[in-house]
Amino acid sequence: MKKAILVLVPFFALALSGCSIGQQQSPVTQNIPAIPGGLLSQNEKGSVWKSEDGGQTFKVKSTVDQNRSIDKAEILSITFHPTTPKTVILGTISDGIFKTDNGGDSWNPIPFPPQRIYSFILDRKNPDNRMFVSGVVNTRGKIFRTDDAGANWREVYTEPGSNTFVSSLAQDPWNTNVIYAGTSAGVILKSSDAGETWKNIGGKSEYGIVSDIVFDATKHDSVSFLSYQDKMYHSTDGGNTWIDWSTVKQQATKSGVTPVNPVQILTLVADPSRSGVVYAGTVSSGIYRSQNDGKNWTKLNIIESATKFPIRSIAVDPKNPDHLVFVAGKSFYRSQDGGATWSVTALNSDRSASVVAYDPFDSQFLFVGLRTLK
Repeated sequence: MKKAILVLVPFFALALSGCSIGQQQSPVTQNIPAIPGGLLSQNEKGSVWKSEDGGQTFKVKSTVDQNRSIDKAEILSITFHPTTPKTVILGTISDGIFKTDNGGDSWNPIPFPPQRIYSFILDRKNPDNRMFVSGVVNTRGKIFRTDDAGANWREVYTEPGSNTFVSSLAQDPWNTNVIYAGTSAGVILKSSDAGETWKNIGGKSEYGIVSDIVFDATKHDSVSFLSYQDKMYHSTDGGNTWIDWSTVKQQATKSGVTPVNPVQILTLVADPSRSGVVYAGTVSSGIYRSQNDGKNWTKLNIIESATKFPIRSIAVDPKNPDHLVFVAGKSFYRSQDGGATWSVTALNSDRSASVVAYDPFDSQFLFVGLRTLK
């Protein structure tokens, strides 16, 4: 089965609050200048920023209509429609879901029952109608599915008790009926029938919060997950068994080889076109790249000041794997040589950047989502 193009940038959020859509006299997206280098006269409000020149400049794109905007929403994810250009869906932490059909010039809300959202999937096989979202209702974590573009939502999974939630969702690239879910208690679930039934494929307290689930570019059943602010686990058999690479590294250390070990990993991203290649963004030590599914890592030589900020989001150009971008603080970083050198664009925004994504149809288009980060 041919792999559909889809960019999904999930990000785990634990205790951050958003702000509901409010009435405003003028949309924040009107008449905002695009100045080279991203330099604006003052910090601009806006939850979504878009570049049409590969990241050299950005414009705020947060309009709903003449009287409303999502300039204060906390952006959780940016998802592109796999077959329709200019159609993008935003997941927010507590303001719901929004869709644009015009590349971000205006956004339309999609009704969703829970107030708080943790993860979002746009179905690759039926993207016009089916979506999966994890949220919390009455302190219990749940997974919902819609088959009619959000008109109706059906609960397909719920946690047995309070104070745990479904922190991540991911859809198998080759079999869209296969859905993976990770919880805040370190449990990993798998459905083979689009969420109708589930089975446990891993659950240990040492896993901690399962915050990212990613798939290899070419190898079927090759899947990895991130234990939030900890380490990566890898499976070659669709999650039936998991490899803890740190055990292998300890053995390598005893043999006289000192491994590079990324610590406090915040985000895990798989290269969409190169098998075995994954990137890890960390709390305070920058970005690491592995070319063998996380077994060994090398540290990228990013700009030193950027390592002082948490690397919460990394994106790889789906058309050219040597093109990398990431966000740190209120700046956007781009490399066109595999991470050897970097250009920097300032985002004079009212909050920090937390999500960055390439448009799969045109790599000159990039979106950045903002959140209030502690």
